This record gives sequence, C-alpha cells and structure tokens, in this order.
Amino acid sequence: MVSVLRTGLRDLRGFLVGPDPPVHPRTRLGRALPTIGVVVSILCGLVTYEYFLGKSPGVGSLFLAVDAALIAAPVGLVAARPLLAWRVAFLVAGFAGTTVPIRQEQPWPWVPVQMLMFPVLLAVVAVRHRRGVVVWTGLSAALLLVMFVDPGNVAALLLAVTAVLVVGDQVRRRREVQAALAEEEERTELAQARRAVAEERNRIAREMHDVVAHHMSLIAVRAETAVYRIDGVPPAVAEELAAIAGTSREALVEMRRLLGVLRSTETPLVEPQPVLDDLAGLVRDAREAGVDVTFDPLPGARVPPAVGLAAFRIVQEALSNARRHAPGAPVRITLTLGPSTLELYVHNTLDAAAGETTGGERHGLLGMRERATAIGGTCHAGPDPDGGYTVRATLPLEVAA
Repeated sequence: MVSVLRTGLRDLRGFLVGPDPPVHPRTRLGRALPTIGVVVSILCGLVTYEYFLGKSPGVGSLFLAVDAALIAAPVGLVAARPLLAWRVAFLVAGFAGTTVPIRQEQPWPWVPVQMLMFPVLLAVVAVRHRRGVVVWTGLSAALLLVMFVDPGNVAALLLAVTAVLVVGDQVRRRREVQAALAEEEERTELAQARRAVAEERNRIAREMHDVVAHHMSLIAVRAETAVYRIDGVPPAVAEELAAIAGTSREALVEMRRLLGVLRSTETPLVEPQPVLDDLAGLVRDAREAGVDVTFDPLPGARVPPAVGLAAFRIVQEALSNARRHAPGAPVRITLTLGPSTLELYVHNTLDAAAGETTGGERHGLLGMRERATAIGGTCHAGPDPDGGYTVRATLPLEVAA
C-alpha cells in the first residue's frame, strides 16, 4: 500500500511539474511537426478570434485576441511538449468554465477549437508519457467535464476520454515492445557474430596446432638429433643445427602462446612484447644466421611501447624478406629519432621485389603497413632504382589512445 501511494505521488508530481520526454524524430515530417504545430496554432488563434467577434459583441478586441492566443497556444506546443500543452489547455479551460455561462443551446463553455484540441492533446500525452502520468491526465480531464459540462453529456465524454487515453497508452506500449524486440535482435545478432568469430578462431587454432606446430616439432627434433644420427658431423654444422633447434623451440613457444590467444578472447598477453631496444638482439640473431647487417642503433632512446613494437616487427619482417629473397645481400638498418616521429629505414643491395609475387610476401608487406597504420604512421616498401629494395616507415611518437 505504501509503495502504491509513493508511486501515485511520484506520478502526480510528474503530471504537475515533470518534464516532457525528449523527442528525436527520424523523418523529415517528424522534424517539421513543431513548425507545423506553430502554423496550425496561429490559424486556430485567428479562427477563435473571429468566433469571439461573432459571439461576444461589446468585448474589447485586445482581450479577445489574448484569449484566442491562449486557447490556441497548446496546439503549437503539443508536438514537442504535450504535457505542458495540456497544462496550459487545462488552465484556460478552467478559466473559461468559471467565466463563461452555459446557455441552453451550448452544452459546454468552450469554443470549438478547444473541443477539437482536447482529444489530440490527450492522445499525444498518452503516447509519450508513462501510464501513471496518463492516469492523472485523464483524471484532470474528467474533472473539467464533471465541473463544467452539462450533466447529460458527461458520461459520453468520459467514455470518449477513456478511449483516447487507452488507445494512446496501447500505442506507447507497442512502441516500447518493438524497441525492446529490436534491441534483443541486435544483441542476438552481436552474440551470433561473436560466436562465429570464436568458432573461426578455434578452427584456425586447431589447424595451426595440427599442422604448423607438428612440423615445427619435427624440425626441432630432427635438428637436435642430427648429430647423433649422422656420423662425422663437423662442429660448425653441429652448432648450426643446435641454433636451428633452439629457434624452432622458441617458435613453438610463441605458437603455443598464439594458440592460447586464439582459443580465448579474454586471455591477456602476459608476456612482455618487444620494444625498440630489442632490435639489437634481433640483429644479432640475423648475423648469426649469416646475414650481413649494418645497424645504427639509438642508445637510450625512449619511444612509446606501441611504436617500439611496430618498429621491431617491421624490421623483423624486413630481415626475414631479405634472407628469403635476397640471400647474401648486405642489409642496412637506420633509425632516426625526430621531434615527433621515428624514421625507420631498411635497405638491401639486391632486388627482393620478386618476393612480392608470393602470397607469404604479400601478407608480410601488408602486415608491416597495418602495424604502421594502426599507430598513425606510414610504411612503404619497394625496389630502388639502383636495384636494391627499401622498407621505409614513419612512426609518430604521439600514439592516440
């Protein structure tokens, strides 16, 4: 009982002083309704003024004009502020009921414009506002009818008011249900899209585990056991095989981490990501693999982690391409730190452009460009006029969050 009383008082307060809900029309007609309402309100005011001139001889023109403007004002407000429009109409109707006597041939003290306007105001309030506010609006309309309308017409008008409010309330409920259904459909589509992505990630993870990881394991095992299976392996070859086995093991560790990320979208990357200072280790590994690399480091340089990671991956892919497509070619890596950018330059003296015709190289170049673009930079790769191949990237030091 207490909760019902509180709800009723809350709805009464909303009816008396509460705001109208904001309106966000989606069509051109909806956006034009306030303007149309103002035009119709002016026309209603003129019609009411002419009506008063014929029915109220001897009354001042200024008083009639003000009265006509107050009567027609709710029409201009109903599109954007229906509850405020009803408050104005209620007060004007109450004032008319206390000042205009009901004649024998007139069953109510209101002009035709008001009687046509009341159902429209009630309907819009019922469509826009919650049911409790609508109930108080209906009670206020019933109060006007009981106080100022001829008793013989009260029952029919009360039935008409109730019908208008019920229909408006059902329209509002239907809109709410449709909006809830549309929101639920959107959530369902989003869930289906996420499920499809998760299934595809799991499929890729299975393929990588069953195919790529299997072959990487074989490479590591064969490289480790080659010195025991083959007689007379030179020490240099044994050392190279051990390096291959170690690199294969590291690749397997990275593969397992990647598989974990693919199988769970919530798995965080807990392992530290490479930064700019790790380029020295990358160059050292490349030299041990037989690549002639000249590297101009930036000792002590501090760049954002995202920039350092992008630079590391771009250089890593560039060195991989050089080993694959221009074996034996000297490679020069140059870094230049400016006020707002990090310039990255990787050049080899033999043309590696032929690698662009392979699918793997296309993906490698695309990956370099995507890494640079992701942080607001640029990356260009292509053959030089002198027959070499250059990767040039510009990475901003201010990375957008």
